[in-house]
Amino acid sequence: MSLQIGIPKEKQATPEQEWGFTIWEFLLENKWYIFAIFLIVAIFLYSRNYMKKH
Repeated sequence: MSLQIGIPKEKQATPEQEWGFTIWEFLLENKWYIFAIFLIVAIFLYSRNYMKKH
């Protein structure tokens, strides 16, 4: 069982209480890393398609 500070044991933890952040906070704080990964994948897929045609 995970450590749930400030929550009675009979209640289930919310995602914010369990993980310490929400998915939106994660996405906003890491937007440049996500953008860089997306850009690298897009370049890879474009170059693979270019090599197949030529």
